[in-house]
Amino acid sequence: MEMKASMLWATPLVEVINPQHAGIKEDLVAYARQRERQAKAAIESGVTPAKKQGLYESTFDLFRQDVPAVRQLAQFCAQAVGQCVYTLRQQASGGREAVPALGVEIHESWIHITRDGGQHEIHNHPNCSWCGIYYVDIGDCTLDPPNGVNRFFPPIDIQYEDEGTMAYPKKPVSYPPANGKLVLFPSYVRHSAATYRGQRERVLVAFNARIGIPRV
Repeated sequence: MEMKASMLWATPLVEVINPQHAGIKEDLVAYARQRERQAKAAIESGVTPAKKQGLYESTFDLFRQDVPAVRQLAQFCAQAVGQCVYTLRQQASGGREAVPALGVEIHESWIHITRDGGQHEIHNHPNCSWCGIYYVDIGDCTLDPPNGVNRFFPPIDIQYEDEGTMAYPKKPVSYPPANGKLVLFPSYVRHSAATYRGQRERVLVAFNARIGIPRV
């Protein structure tokens, strides 16, 4: 019996470590707290407040701020997204297609500060192609047991399971949280933040990016 299987519609999730994180961490945390003190509401963005509790969310203009640590983080994130998309496009074409120069526009970026009992329900991000979550300070997060971790859910809705579905496992995944880690994922990927329990603040930055070809 001749048979050929093609594994299609793969969803990439990419982890990138910022080697310069130690030099910007304290300034990023201090700036996040400053933004929260000046905020008029806990969910300052005004976006889906019913899906969030026990956390502060800034407006979506973080990377437009003239703060050295923020500028450095914005540059790192843009470079990571650009390299990610370039590499994946090369792989997708098997190296047969020249990838054009790409421009990365991070048009939305914001801060999350989560405290004991905070959580964020399942959601995804519209009007962009790539999203990122950057861990500034994981606080008391742990992977096992899951405490304050981000969970990423499969884009395929499996409504029936038996031994056959084990041939294409599609379970939610979480990555070990670590200071200075950036997780990149396509905008269609649904994700959540599990309930956080801890005495320390959990601080992260999130963003949405659009990719284009720069005009000459």
